[in-house]
Amino acid sequence: MNIYEGIICGNSDTLIDEMIAAGEKYDLILTDPPYNINKDFGNDSDKLTVEEFIEVTNRRIEKLKKVLTPYGSIIWFGIHDYIGYIQIAMYNAGLHYRRINIWHYENGFSRSTKEPATHYEPFIWFSMNPKKWTYNCDEVRVPYKSTKRLKSPVKYKRSDGTEKIWKPNPKGSMRGDIWDFPTLAGKHFEKEKTSHPTQKPESLITEIIKAFCPMENGIYNGRILDPFHGSGTLGVCCEKLNRQGHDISWTGVEIEEKWCNIAKDRLDNIEEA
Repeated sequence: MNIYEGIICGNSDTLIDEMIAAGEKYDLILTDPPYNINKDFGNDSDKLTVEEFIEVTNRRIEKLKKVLTPYGSIIWFGIHDYIGYIQIAMYNAGLHYRRINIWHYENGFSRSTKEPATHYEPFIWFSMNPKKWTYNCDEVRVPYKSTKRLKSPVKYKRSDGTEKIWKPNPKGSMRGDIWDFPTLAGKHFEKEKTSHPTQKPESLITEIIKAFCPMENGIYNGRILDPFHGSGTLGVCCEKLNRQGHDISWTGVEIEEKWCNIAKDRLDNIEEA
C-alpha cells in the first residue's frame, strides 16, 4: 500500500512538501479547510488575522497545485467572508476557474436576528488545465421538475434555420450549480453526525465525488486528496463507493488526533451505518 493512502494524522502543510518530493499526484483535491470564523478544531487554525489567512491560503494552494494531475481539479469549500480571497489565490497559482457552486440547505438555523439567516455555503472549482478536466455530467443528473417533459420531444431551430429535436435524457436533467442537500441537523442524521463543528453530509460529498472523480467503463478509479480530513467524511464516502465496486484511491490528512480517531472509527463501522 502507498504510504500516502488512507488516513494520515499529521500537518498537511508539511506533508504536502513530502508528497511533492515523492512525485505524488491526485486527480481531485476535495477539501473543507478551516473557515477562519473562530471554530474550535482543537487548535488555533481558525483564528487567523485576515493577512495571515491570505498568506496561508496562497501558500497552501501553490503547494497543492504541484500534486494535481495534468487534468485534475480542486474543489474547495469556503464561507461568505473569505471565499473571494480563496478564489484570488487559485488565480494567483495559475489554476483555471470553472465555477462557484452553492451548497443550499433549508434546515439550518440562525444565531442572529440582525442579518439574514444562512442557507448556503459556496464551494469553488478550479482545474489544472484550461480546456480539459473531469466532470461526469450523466452521473449526477437530477429529476426533471415536471414529468411532462418526458412525454414528447421538443423541436426548435438552430441559428442556421435547420430543425433540431431535443429529447429528454432518461437519467434526468443536468445538475446545476445549486446543490440541494440538508445539513446534519436533527434526529434523522444523529447516526452520521459527529462532534466536528463543520462536518459535511455524506450525501453531498458523495455526489461531488461522483461528479469530479475520473471513471472508466462505469468504475470510479481516480485518486482523491483531502488535506483537511476532519472527521473523515471524504474517506467514508470513497469507501462506500468502493464497496459498490469502484476503485477510488484516497488520502485524508488531519492534524488533530481526536478527529483522526473519529474518522478511523467511522471507517471501521461503515457496515453498521
